[in-house]
Amino acid sequence: MKLQKNIILPSLALGLSTFIMQASESIISVCFNSSLLKYGGDLAVGAMTILTSAMQFAMLPLQGLGQGAQPLISYNYGAAKVDRVKKTIRILIVVSLIYTMAFWLFVECFPGVFVQLFNSSSPELYEMTTWAARIYMGMTGIFGIQMAIQQTFMSLGQAKLSLFIACLRKIILLLPLIYLMPMFIENKVFAVFLAEPVSDFISVAVASTLFLCNIKKILAKA
Repeated sequence: MKLQKNIILPSLALGLSTFIMQASESIISVCFNSSLLKYGGDLAVGAMTILTSAMQFAMLPLQGLGQGAQPLISYNYGAAKVDRVKKTIRILIVVSLIYTMAFWLFVECFPGVFVQLFNSSSPELYEMTTWAARIYMGMTGIFGIQMAIQQTFMSLGQAKLSLFIACLRKIILLLPLIYLMPMFIENKVFAVFLAEPVSDFISVAVASTLFLCNIKKILAKA
């Protein structure tokens, strides 16, 4: 029962990326709300509150898919059954992408549904949230790729790659973009909402590149 650092430390490293993803949500919410309060007032903050809640409809199922696939990937990787690992990764990416594309299409076609779930009494809030949803969730359709890749790296014991991808979207990209983009775009509220899809697009591109460059080498060690 004695704790062994060669077991505990790698386990903590693998869990660190998920911890950072969850912890950074609070920091990002504070940054979003402070910027939107400055440029758009309470109405913009209210819209952001609704969009943050609506985003959970995308994030939580993706996390569930990834966590369900992790044992399959990990156990088969440990058993050197590379074909099963490849098949599981492929299914995870495809299913995650299909779900996020369906969610994105729903948001683009019916953004007002989320406003009605949380607030149906303010026409001004309804109007702002509907156009903001199309911007804020503009790249949600491809976001399933990043989540699947991050969970795959975690399942394969690649703590550094998983941690980097977790930090990239929220801390490295989104946090600075919230404050930088209003400096270059006249419509400040639009610029703050636009920071999210820009961050999503770059992080998906980087995660996909890392995956394509490293997956063969990782599976070769099985």
